[in-house]
Amino acid sequence: MEKFKTYICIDDTDEIGYHTSTGEICEEIRRHIMERYDSSATPITRHQLFLHEDIPYTSHNSSMCFTTSLNPKERDDVTRFVLDHVADVSAPTSDPGVCIAFEHEINDLDGLIQYGFDAKVKVLTKKSAYTMAEKQNLFLRELKNSGQGVIGAVAGIALRAQGNDGRIKGKFRIDTPLIDAHSLLKNDLIDEIRLKNGELISEDSLIITKDELKIVYLNHKCVLLVERKGDFYLPLGKENLTEY
Repeated sequence: MEKFKTYICIDDTDEIGYHTSTGEICEEIRRHIMERYDSSATPITRHQLFLHEDIPYTSHNSSMCFTTSLNPKERDDVTRFVLDHVADVSAPTSDPGVCIAFEHEINDLDGLIQYGFDAKVKVLTKKSAYTMAEKQNLFLRELKNSGQGVIGAVAGIALRAQGNDGRIKGKFRIDTPLIDAHSLLKNDLIDEIRLKNGELISEDSLIITKDELKIVYLNHKCVLLVERKGDFYLPLGKENLTEY
């Protein structure tokens, strides 16, 4: 049975001090799919949404999304697993939302992407999320409490589909404090190494890697952004990646 590109996004599953986070729950779902269905899955992207006093959120108002390949039966099985798992392990006071979609079934990708952009700058409603999901053939479900996470779940898929938003979940360290770009690109997680102006650096460039690497999602690729420091390049830190 043919497999199709599938988006899976969850939002608002945690609470301050709880033993698990939205990112960890999303990673558990990703791992389940790879182990159970022999399907590859992309790294998880974290998408920052609007911070406003009228929006309830735990700490950062971000959603988590990844893509995989599933056939229709597998998608139905995965959907049931995701709903059960998120309901079971999410924090008692959380307001989780789950959104799942086959890329080829989305009716108006540009319209969906605009919803994602709006979620970064506007206060949106649950009604708008359900309206968008119906228009775009997205599976959308709230699981407990207010279910406010459905907004971020739709927005996360929209921003992931747009391909130029988000940071890759996780902390990444290289064992050596200095490495050439060619060797670093052998890491499966990094597709490109660029300056912030978009320029690719040469593969013999030397990169200082004593700190954790923060990877962003640009042009549908996992990209390490760096800046020149004399004869070397230094990866941009979290404080310089707030726009992502």
